Amino acid sequence: MKVTLRHPILISVMVILLQIVIIHNAFQPGILDDKTPEMNSNTSNNSTNFTSSGGSGLVISGEPAHVGDTLIASLMVTNKGNSTGSVSLQITHSESEQMFQGEYISISPGSTREVPASFIMDIPGTNELNWKLSVLGSTGHTDLEGNLSIEVSTSQILNLTTDSISWSVSEGLEIDVSVFLSEGKPRSILLAVNSEVAGETENLQEILLEANPGRRVIDISLGNPDATDITIQAIPLQWTASPFSQNITTESVAAPDIDPSSIKLEAIFNPEKPSPGSRVLVTITLSNDDNHKTQSGTLRLISSSERTILAESTVPALMPGSVVITEMSISEWIERDNVDLEVQWSSDGVISTRIYSIEPNIGDQGPELPFDILAAGYGILAGTLIILIGTFSWRAVSSRTPTTSNLRLREAKESESSQLRIEKREIECSYCDQRLMVPNDHVGGVRCPSCSMEFMVSGPDESYEETEKLNVVKSSEDILHCPTCDQALRVQIDKRPVMSRCPVCKTQFMAEVEGG
Repeated sequence: MKVTLRHPILISVMVILLQIVIIHNAFQPGILDDKTPEMNSNTSNNSTNFTSSGGSGLVISGEPAHVGDTLIASLMVTNKGNSTGSVSLQITHSESEQMFQGEYISISPGSTREVPASFIMDIPGTNELNWKLSVLGSTGHTDLEGNLSIEVSTSQILNLTTDSISWSVSEGLEIDVSVFLSEGKPRSILLAVNSEVAGETENLQEILLEANPGRRVIDISLGNPDATDITIQAIPLQWTASPFSQNITTESVAAPDIDPSSIKLEAIFNPEKPSPGSRVLVTITLSNDDNHKTQSGTLRLISSSERTILAESTVPALMPGSVVITEMSISEWIERDNVDLEVQWSSDGVISTRIYSIEPNIGDQGPELPFDILAAGYGILAGTLIILIGTFSWRAVSSRTPTTSNLRLREAKESESSQLRIEKREIECSYCDQRLMVPNDHVGGVRCPSCSMEFMVSGPDESYEETEKLNVVKSSEDILHCPTCDQALRVQIDKRPVMSRCPVCKTQFMAEVEGG
């Protein structure tokens, strides 16, 4: 009976001990080792794994590098994970710590894409750079990183010089320039040509150049622009030129002289026979029969006898074959029997004139005559005949008995007539080149009615020598030398003779062919 009671107790103790062992073993790490791989696998279902494709590494394009150049670094990246991710390439300068980062590139699982980043080199010499691949977000990570060394040269020098300038009626304005690029790699250059007149700038021409190191000559043809100054600039494209570069030049230009006879003037007066003291409207038609454009000019109405400016107006430039009509007003007509009126156009030293003889209308002036005009005419005719008959009779008698009184009377008449015919000569204003008429024996000061400046006039017997003579330079090739500073200039032979100007000393000369 007692033995039977002890067996259940023993069994209960054994059961309790077994449960303790089981619970203890449950908290040991070895019991859950089989479950750990399953958790890692579940976690890796949404991961990325970026590696360098084929171990090609980082590639740099744009070398050899100069200061200011932009280089491009690129890396071929493969995503070996099972989730899409975005990566970007970062470049950091070791010395300046300046960082450059490219755009984020999305790479799907199993795909390979190029990841680029651009960076600028600002320090000459050896540049140490660090790079790494940055992953957007927390979808994954990468160990792609490294460093590189780049040799950077000083920036290249870009110089622009003007070789020659010529402006002819037939060929227009032509400018030869030289572009110099120092040692290095070929560069893209934009040659911009602008005109300036009266403070306004206009783009005339743009030339795109692929320049190699060295000197290159460029011929620029501009036609006949409305310009007083020409500015030419060599602009670097996507690179930086040396601060010692001289890549811009400005040259003063002047249009060639036109033939004054090619400028035609036509004037209409309203009224045709103006009354003294009345207002006169003058309609002027101005036409250009030349083959090139003129500069803006001035129209003047001038009294020929007194050289008095009665009216003045500014007219625009005349294109070849163009016609301009303008109106001018004379506020008060000159009180004379006949008026010689000069219509004058002037522009940049070129003068074209036309003279009109205007008769005033005096028929409406004075009181009415209290007698018959026809009867008065017959009376005047009869009186004239009587005077003529008496004159012939007196001369017949006088010729037989000449006296001292006859001689004195003749001398007096001749003296009076000679005073009415005072000889005049034409002179030129020293300041504005206006042509003036002065008495032939006048010596002394003269005031110009056009520019109001006074200058001295010598006698007609005094000799005048031209102080400025046109320089003529000849050569048998395209290159000739300035007569003043000996600067080498280029003027094409097939365009000679042509007026040229030295860009260094601004001397104007006539370029001709030697032996031509």
